[in-house]
Amino acid sequence: MEKLAQAHFKKIEMSDAVYIVNIGGYIGESVSKELRYAKEHNKEILYREN
Repeated sequence: MEKLAQAHFKKIEMSDAVYIVNIGGYIGESVSKELRYAKEHNKEILYREN
């Protein structure tokens, strides 16, 4: 699981922005970590909520 998390963080580093899809008002632990990581790396964060 750690390799998968590191791969996601690497993709965040390579990206210009992160797109968060929040269906039903729930963001899980892994997405929360990725969101925090993106903020720490000054990435633009886009949201889609229902």
